[in-house]
Amino acid sequence: MFVGALGVVPTSATAAPPGPTLPVEFDLSRYQPVDPERYRSLAYADNGRGFLRVGRWMCQIGPVYRYVGCQGHPATAPPQVRGAAISGDQQGPWWVPPGTTYRFGAPTGFRPPTLSVGSRVTLYGVTCTAPRRDTVACRTGSRALIFTPGWHKFFFPSGDSAHSPNPAPRYLPPRLQYWNQLPLNPAPPR
Repeated sequence: MFVGALGVVPTSATAAPPGPTLPVEFDLSRYQPVDPERYRSLAYADNGRGFLRVGRWMCQIGPVYRYVGCQGHPATAPPQVRGAAISGDQQGPWWVPPGTTYRFGAPTGFRPPTLSVGSRVTLYGVTCTAPRRDTVACRTGSRALIFTPGWHKFFFPSGDSAHSPNPAPRYLPPRLQYWNQLPLNPAPPR
């Protein structure tokens, strides 16, 4: 019988753990697409931004490609933050502290439509979903955020430092405790 040079045959116990799986919040096959024009303000002062609500969360998309921010304070958020934002798929999600110039909501008072549970909207290279009654999830290319009343989760590229931290794993559902990157498939929103 021939034994390899190392004399060790890899087993499933020594194999590397699998890579990140797609969180259900971003599995677009689960969500019905909606007409994005309903969510886009036509007012000049709103600069073409899109706005939506899911439960207690209000999110704005654009006006630049892959910019998104969601207003609100999950239980795992730092004190006094106003929400979180992703900047052009280059930075974030970052917590938005009080006293900054970042604005949530339409300057004109545009009332954001509610994205119904099981739906998704895509604008400016951002897709937001409504997985459950009080949960919102928004994804750019390699960055994303999920807000629920009890916790939040941020996703960002491996090795990246331009983002705010996630809560300790014990505060997250088991399926989201150990990965901060989104898988490459399916392709990110356009």
